[in-house]
Amino acid sequence: MYEEFYLLSKKPFDLLPDANFLYMSSGHDSAYTHLKYAVRENKGFVVITGEIGSGKTTLINYLLRQLPEDLQVAVISHTDVEPELFFKLINRKFNLPYQGLDKGEMLIAFQDFILATRRENRRVVLIIDEAQNLPDNTIEEIRMLSNLEAEQELLIQIILVGQPELRQKLRQPKLRQFLQRVTVHYHLQHLNEEEVREYIRHRLHVAGCPNYATLFTEEATSRIWEASRGVPRMINYICDLALVHGYADGKTVIDLQIIEAVINSRNQSGLFGELREEIGSEIGDLQTDPPLSAPISGEILNSLEQRLAAIEHQLQELGRKSDKQAEIFKNRDLLTIELFNLLKQSLKDRQKIALHFQKLYTRYQKLYETLQTHRTDNRQGK
Repeated sequence: MYEEFYLLSKKPFDLLPDANFLYMSSGHDSAYTHLKYAVRENKGFVVITGEIGSGKTTLINYLLRQLPEDLQVAVISHTDVEPELFFKLINRKFNLPYQGLDKGEMLIAFQDFILATRRENRRVVLIIDEAQNLPDNTIEEIRMLSNLEAEQELLIQIILVGQPELRQKLRQPKLRQFLQRVTVHYHLQHLNEEEVREYIRHRLHVAGCPNYATLFTEEATSRIWEASRGVPRMINYICDLALVHGYADGKTVIDLQIIEAVINSRNQSGLFGELREEIGSEIGDLQTDPPLSAPISGEILNSLEQRLAAIEHQLQELGRKSDKQAEIFKNRDLLTIELFNLLKQSLKDRQKIALHFQKLYTRYQKLYETLQTHRTDNRQGK
């Protein structure tokens, strides 16, 4: 619709995972480097995670174009399946028999295929997209595939790609053996402000835009970064609608006013707010989750909860002794709610725990001084 008006050869902000439009941010470049290394060195299990819309599938499509021809590769994206159906999907992808066979027979056919491929000096790579949807028993069956070895060499390499909850799933005690076999893991971060600016210019350039560097103003791209939180899919949503608005208004430059109109329109529809909330949750998970190899520690939060409980108890005791404490009780309730809300937020956003702790500690000191004052008043009979 707007392609001719803006001299574009194609739509630059489609939501399809087109590898031609892949922008190699620092995060995507690092993820791709991890994948190349893992494939080249045959590193077994690889886990790539990232929030919704971060460009994981686009990155995988780009990787598929770069893989050497001596690899037998299959990609599975329908993952909410039990083991038997999962092996049917595998065998179908590799053109192996599966109809009328049970799980054991399909597994034998797959093993024979892997061994035959190895004799031809070729390797098998299985890429599982949307891996966060895999049932636990299917993940265990996948782990068993890694037992296929020949002369201390892995016969199959498996790459799991999924949303942040995949990391939590793999940390379950019952999947510990699987987690121990993960040799390469990378989590895609969202784009920073400068990367959002370059992302927009890159996609416009690929789409043939002659003024790709100036079509979106600096103020417009800054607002897009703020509204999208650096998530590529959301950037595409906003930019595509901005081009529609600009075309409708006959604007040759996409400025801040157009971006604000797009955001306001989406907010009024109720759709944009839901998407931002969903993305915000994913970013929170991203910042909260430690690397797969690191245990989750709650010592700081437990200590804070114990302090809050102690303050709660002391305030209750003071309240029973004097009506004068009514106002303190009112402030206490508000403060306690706020403190616990901050604690919950800390669980979601671990990178901000230091800042939250400082705020909690400051409030704790003030409240402690108030308690000390009232203890003194009580002892003096005031």
